[in-house]
Amino acid sequence: MVRFTKPRRFPCINTGGVRSANDMNAGRRLVRFFRSQEGSKLQVSCHPIPQDSFKEADIVISCIYRPETNNCWFTSVDVIYLLERLVVTPFTVEEKNRIRRNLEGFRPTTVSKKSRGSEHFFQQIMDFPVPKPRNIEKDVKVFPWSVLTQALEKIISKYVSAYIQGTRSA
Repeated sequence: MVRFTKPRRFPCINTGGVRSANDMNAGRRLVRFFRSQEGSKLQVSCHPIPQDSFKEADIVISCIYRPETNNCWFTSVDVIYLLERLVVTPFTVEEKNRIRRNLEGFRPTTVSKKSRGSEHFFQQIMDFPVPKPRNIEKDVKVFPWSVLTQALEKIISKYVSAYIQGTRSA
């Protein structure tokens, strides 16, 4: 079971909290996550951090602002990284692929340098400094930030409960 501390909707650039000029100029807000576990109960909380507060050991993903849609997004790379860190276990390639397939239900948008209308957003994602919300320079699937809680709950409930309980039969 996973429990998210309030706020249930994680903070992003256009959802609550203070919007910093640096976040708006950079086009993203870094969000640091925290986990605590008691038995099979995983508790997750988070808060935004400035770029200069980022530490490699932190659990941090990017909340990416896209002015054309006035929405915030997260990448499939970031959500898989976040899931791995929340359950403290790296996933196999097969498990990552299974997670990607299950995330399709949240209707991602594919962003690429060759797709009309997404070239600028693609380049924005590619240009971010560490922590990078992508692995290599290729098409990236992005999801509305508003579905992050649902996506985490779905994946954790479907595939990750075995990890939380200490077995690998997901």
